[in-house]
Amino acid sequence: MKKIKKFVSLILALAMIFSLAACTTPGQNEPVKPEDKPSEGQTPDQGSEQPQQTAKILKYSLTADAPTLDPQLMNSIPSSTVGYHIYEGLMRNHVGEIIPGMAEDYKISEDGKTYTFTLRDAKWSDGQPITAQDYEYALQRLVDPATASDYSFLVTTLIKNAGDINSGKLPVTDLGVKAVDEKTLTIELNNPTGYFLSMLSMSQLCPVRKDLVEKYGKDFSADADKNVYSGPFMVKEWKHEDRIILVKNPNYWAADTIKLDEVHILTVADPMTAVAMFEKGELDQVNVPADVVANYEGQVTYYYDGANDFIKINMDGSNPLKSKDLRLAINYALDREDYVLLSSKNMYHPNTRYVLPQVKGVENDYGDEYPYDAFPLNGDTAKAKEHLAKAMTELGVTDPAKIEVELLTTDAERTRIEAEVLQSQIQTALGITVKIVQVPYKQRLAMESDHDFQMVVTGWVPDYPDPFSYLELWPTNSPYNHGSYSSEVYDNYINEALTNTNPQERMDALFNAEKTLLEDGAIVPLQLRRNAMLLNPKVKGFETYFVGINYDYMFADIEQ
Repeated sequence: MKKIKKFVSLILALAMIFSLAACTTPGQNEPVKPEDKPSEGQTPDQGSEQPQQTAKILKYSLTADAPTLDPQLMNSIPSSTVGYHIYEGLMRNHVGEIIPGMAEDYKISEDGKTYTFTLRDAKWSDGQPITAQDYEYALQRLVDPATASDYSFLVTTLIKNAGDINSGKLPVTDLGVKAVDEKTLTIELNNPTGYFLSMLSMSQLCPVRKDLVEKYGKDFSADADKNVYSGPFMVKEWKHEDRIILVKNPNYWAADTIKLDEVHILTVADPMTAVAMFEKGELDQVNVPADVVANYEGQVTYYYDGANDFIKINMDGSNPLKSKDLRLAINYALDREDYVLLSSKNMYHPNTRYVLPQVKGVENDYGDEYPYDAFPLNGDTAKAKEHLAKAMTELGVTDPAKIEVELLTTDAERTRIEAEVLQSQIQTALGITVKIVQVPYKQRLAMESDHDFQMVVTGWVPDYPDPFSYLELWPTNSPYNHGSYSSEVYDNYINEALTNTNPQERMDALFNAEKTLLEDGAIVPLQLRRNAMLLNPKVKGFETYFVGINYDYMFADIEQ
């Protein structure tokens, strides 16, 4: 049995750390000293004027509105970052530390496949009790094919019967998740999974209320008043394409540890406008565009947000990219070092593989244990043309200019520049035609989900710190396999990783899967995303993280 009651003290300790920091930093509020306390018989408002406490409001911005706040439908980092703060999983991954969420206690069976969680006494933001049935329903909803969740892939190979339910072979009631009573939940896995607890803070695995889903239907969670909240904050207002206002949830089970009163998340499409707002004190945090980051050296903090950007390729046979040789030609055509210089002024780092090197391997970082460069950093034009010649024969064309492919991206300025650099490099090296298609961020996500693209500039942030978080997207039957990639060799490596309990052999299988994916030219790796952040010095406890979310401000505080 593994107890987590001891972690409750960790939450309180974290809050205390931030509180103590606020008491020792110059310019912050000082603790009340004995001589400052009212004398006997004196009320607090007698003798001296009391300082006015202002609301602690954290403000940051997004370049595009969060696409959804429905936990089971979330498929983007902006949504998941908000979701982390308004919903409560069974556990919480707080910057790599697993701390208690709604589970007060848990135990794991001897074979490592059955988890039994005991829920604490807690309430939704409307005062109704949170029950094990709310978690059972949420996980059934996640895998229900009627929900059409992009993120059902998270559990289709993990939880008992999830895959067969998602493919319509079994009813949702057969899912290996059962509410034994209102406070006891069991989850049965197909195989022992060491990273399972870290997954339980993900919004997609957080509870929802069946009565509200049925009441609002497709409009569930579309507005602030069409859902209730289990996390430290709740949505007060959602003015679409403008702002999301979060306020502290008074019914949160650990409300005493939450210091912020509100969080304002503004939609600001132009990054330079956001920087100007920061300088005026209208935002507390902002990422500085690469073009002007030199102006803020010494003020910015650099951090990796976990994203590895790549070109996702649609291999469903509907376009010329069905040719493996054409895909490899594009991979060899790119000078990734020049790409990051031209598109981000070296803010980002060129990347020649798929899995983020910083995730966990067997004992050390995966990248240290399995070093790998799938393609030359500066490209190889001769090899690119060799593959192009083979592709032209396969496609039945004699003029490379007759090969036309579309490159989908968002309509942000940064992504436009990236697409134009890619277009120029590919057309110059290969002579084929690349047409850029720009759409709003939410539309790009929808087009990816619908397989309505040929090439798309996209990225992935791990949902948990294991290589499988990247590689589980690409099995033939994965609902997130938007590129229609299908390889029996790849699928066999993934199946081996799912069933092999030897850590080294499991990791070897994952590395072989990564190599297979890249050798098939299924994606075009581009860069690891690094950001330069300006943060209001009065804000304490604002954390960046590279797993699942961009920011963790659950325990943040603001000096008064």
